[in-house]
Order: sequence, then structure tokens, then C-alpha cells
Amino acid sequence: MTMLKNNFKNLIVLDLANNHFGDLNHAKKVVSGFSKIINKYSINCTIKFQFRDLDNFIHKDYKNSDLKYIKRFRETKLDENEFKKLFSFIKSKKIKTSCTPFDEVSIKIIEDLKFDYLKIASVSALDFSIHERAIKNKIPKLISTGGLTIDEIDKIVSFYSKKKQKFAIMHCVAIYPSKNTDLNLSVIENLIKRYPGIPIGWSTHENPNELNPSILAYAKGARIFEKHIGINSKKYKLNDYSITPELFEKWYCNLSSGIEILGKNKKIVNNKEKITLSNLQRGVYAQTNIDKYNTIKKKNVYFAIPLQKGQLSAIEFKNKLISLKNFIKDKPLIKKYIKQDEHTKSEELIFSYLHELKGMLNQQSINIGSTFDLEISHHKGIKNFKKVGAFLFNIINKEYAKKLIVMLPNQEHPSHHHKKKVESFLIVFGKLYIKNNTKRFNLNPGDTYHVNKNTWHQFKAGNQGCIFEEISTRSIKSDSYYRSKKLKALERTDRKTFINNWFSVKNILNKKV
Repeated sequence: MTMLKNNFKNLIVLDLANNHFGDLNHAKKVVSGFSKIINKYSINCTIKFQFRDLDNFIHKDYKNSDLKYIKRFRETKLDENEFKKLFSFIKSKKIKTSCTPFDEVSIKIIEDLKFDYLKIASVSALDFSIHERAIKNKIPKLISTGGLTIDEIDKIVSFYSKKKQKFAIMHCVAIYPSKNTDLNLSVIENLIKRYPGIPIGWSTHENPNELNPSILAYAKGARIFEKHIGINSKKYKLNDYSITPELFEKWYCNLSSGIEILGKNKKIVNNKEKITLSNLQRGVYAQTNIDKYNTIKKKNVYFAIPLQKGQLSAIEFKNKLISLKNFIKDKPLIKKYIKQDEHTKSEELIFSYLHELKGMLNQQSINIGSTFDLEISHHKGIKNFKKVGAFLFNIINKEYAKKLIVMLPNQEHPSHHHKKKVESFLIVFGKLYIKNNTKRFNLNPGDTYHVNKNTWHQFKAGNQGCIFEEISTRSIKSDSYYRSKKLKALERTDRKTFINNWFSVKNILNKKV
């Protein structure tokens, strides 16, 4: 399912719940206090109500009961007109609105008022009568999962996915307040893996003075947070899990600092790092006089600081380097007067591509073993492989065939067709852009695409790369016909390198480039 994540990205849900205490003026004071913090930091916030059609929600025989929750709901009741006034007041502060309905009638009020979000509480998460009514609108849904087993969450996710709803799942522990030992934040990571493409958040009930849990939740992948709110008042006592505006500001600033420290989920190399490290790197110096056009061996050099401008560094020293001038003992080896054997350079390029390939497979938990049948297709040469080419693992080739194809970010595969083979692609990871004759298609994980005989097709990976399975009739080596005249003229062994092991150069069977 394709989710519109921007509906939920870095959203903070502030649950007013019953902390308005049934007092409209008090509720406005709460909103005013939090609106100052929200607008000060331009926080993506929504203030959340709870709706109950109390006349029908509470059984007629228990209208005046002293049962804890019935008494609380009765004593903190706001009528529909008061809610409308509070709704307008929140909108006047340029804050989004959300609401939890506890019955079907309340959903109609949410629709009529045009709330920005609809929240399903943990207590209603398995109440499919409410779900069936909720999906009749297109309001983005937040669904809490307190007290639910993973198979029960599976059921909810399947239901909302099938109904093509915009929704997010909120990890929740329905203990008020929750102790740190109750929080179980590691499950957030598992929810993200189990429900790819669905935003995952955390509905929190910990002590308001606890600041670390939210950073840990964010580190595990939570991108939505829900907190109960209120203000201190002589008239109304605030509960132990609701946060005041002052503590909310402290909490938000602490979370923002944590997010800044965590950084982006990819390796970033700063130029300052490079400069610092280059000042500490060793340079390559001649141990003996080295004659022009000789191979530079390790016994002929030594490594020492400082690394001088233009000098070959210790980390750049490789086998089969050739000197293009005479080097005098104890003098630096200057890079522009050194070249590498072309064959060795090609082998190093191949291994650099293999390292990247293995990293992509590991990241997606795909294990192809230590020995395999791999073709590296480099249609425009090894040097241009990152632009044009693909990795092809030959898994099965009988009456039917299966390949695992891996393409690096933005890598292209040129236009070709097969006269004998019919093939189907199943996308495992990333995006694949296919051109079939004159038609173009964008494929995402889980999508399949079929290519008939004699059909010109070419494809390109998305900016994360792409991994996909090819299932076909028997694969025949001579059955690829390229549109490009240059590629037509190449022998198959000129545009492919064959590998059967990750580790040894001896396993590069074809060394043409």
C-alpha cells in the first residue's frame, strides 16, 4: 500500500481528553498555553478531543452509577455546542484538530466539523463496528495498539490497507502512568519492519518529567508522538501522566536536540573530517631509489607523516603501481608520476562494486551464500558500470529459470529483447522504471511486470537502487539482442565479467574490460 506519509510526518498529538474537566473556559486556557509553545517552535501539532454520545454510550440503568469511568465521563461532559466553540478556538490558533470517537454517532460529528485526524483508541482497536463506520470517510486515521497482540495488529493493518485508508499505527502501553520498564520501545522497530510503508508512532503515558524515552522511541523509528496535556489549576487537579505547557516545551526541545544528534539514517562524510584525517595520514616515501617505469614494491617504500601535497598516501598504496619518473630515497612519491596497472585497476573496480552489492543484499537480509553464479553486465565497460549495467545471479536455469538482479542507484540497463525467453519481474526492494516499447511503467516493491518475446525493454533503478527477481522460461546465453549497434558488435564475454565467490581475485573468470 502506498501511504501519504506527509499526513503524519513528525506529528505531535496533544490529547486534551478529559483534562478540560467539562469546563470550556478551562479548556481554552489549556489550548492557549500550548498554542504559545506550538507557534513559538512551529511544531506540527494537533490538539485532540474525545467524543462520546453519553446518552447512548452509557446504559440507561447506569446513568447515575458511581463506577469510576462512568462518573468521570458524566462529570467532565461538554455538550456539542461547547465542543464546536473549542474546535473554532483551536483553529483560530492555526493548530490542527483531531478526535477520538468511542461510538458511531461521534464519528458523524467528527465528519461534520471536518477534523484533520481521526484517532482510534486502544480500547476500540478491535471494535470493528467503529472501524466499519470510520472508513466511510477519508480522514487520516491514527490507531493505538495498547493491550493488543501482534496478530491482532496484523488484522487491523490488513483491514485498513484493504480499504485503502491513510492510517498510522501507534505503539501504546495502556498503563496510566507507565513506568519506564513498561514502555517496550524496541517493538517500534519490529512494527516498522512488519508494516513497511505505514507510519509508526508512539502514544505515551510515562511520567511527564521523563525526557529520554521519546528520544529512544525516535531512534527506533517513531515519527508520531501522542501526549496527554493539561494545566495546573487550584480548581482542577492534573493527573500523573499529563504534561503542562512548561514541561511540553522542555520535552520538545529535548526531543529536537536528540533528533539533531541522531542525524540522518545514512552515512555522511563531512569535509572537516577529511581535512582533519588527511593531516594525520601517512605519506608514501621511497625506502630506496626507484627507477623510472619500475613496479613499486612495498619493500621499496615506507610510510610516515606528514602527508605532503600531491603525495601518494599510505591508504592509496596498491599492488602493481608503476613509477613514471625516478624517485630518490626518502623523497615523497608524487601521485601524478605514478600509474596503476590497468588490469589491476579493473580488478579493484570490480571488487569495489562487489562490496556495494554485498552491502545492499545484507541491508535487505538477502543471503545468496558464499559461492554463486554471478554475471556482472557492464555494457559500456567496467569504468562506466555504475551508470550502465546490472548484477545477475543465476539461481535456477532449467525448463524454467530464476535470476536475482541487483542494480545500483540510478543504474540503467540498455534496450534489448529476447526471441525465445518470456520473463516476469518481481520487485523486492527499491524502484524500477521500465520502458516497454514506447510505454513507461514505475514499479515498487511487491509489483510484478511481464515481458513477452520480441518486446524491446529497458530499465533504470531508483535512487536507492533496486533488487528484483526475474522468473522466466529457460535462459539462453545467445538470446539477448541489443538495440545499440555498439552493443550488437560486442561478444558476450566483452560485456560481462563472471564471479563465483566474494573473496578471491582468482574467481574473476573473465578479466576483459
